[in-house]
Amino acid sequence: MPNPLMPDWCRIDADLAVAKIQITGADDAPQRLAAALGLSAPAPNRFTGNGDIALSAVAPGEWLLTGTSDGVATALNRAETAFPNETILALDLTHGRIALRLEGSAGQDWLAAFTPLDLRLPAGAAVRTRFGDIGAFIARTSDTPAFLLIADQSYAGYLLHLLGSPS
Repeated sequence: MPNPLMPDWCRIDADLAVAKIQITGADDAPQRLAAALGLSAPAPNRFTGNGDIALSAVAPGEWLLTGTSDGVATALNRAETAFPNETILALDLTHGRIALRLEGSAGQDWLAAFTPLDLRLPAGAAVRTRFGDIGAFIARTSDTPAFLLIADQSYAGYLLHLLGSPS
């Protein structure tokens, strides 16, 4: 059910699980990680997914994993198992993040008002960038346009303020 206090082009995705994976000591980490998760390895600043999870390459040796809570939990276990001799950080961040789904030209215009990022990104792009006064993760999920914005939960009030909604 839509929140009557939020614009119709924006919704909070409270069901989205979010995790961070960092791997050091493995030159083939992108390929091994993707294989362990049953995905193709995403190029830098891109994501790949299978409907249950999506893996975004956000920095060398660092990925953001999103999806259903069961999908993310299973993926984190598979990631840890796939790298028994390397240093891996596989951390569920779900309860420390807020995820907003933005759709249509109004959602794109709102994003454009607060980020220097060129939003003519192709579908499948995933980047960390400045958003207003905070750092955020933004992914273009389709050409419609549709976007996913993830930020620290501590900034939820700030984001809602920027949306014009009471926090």
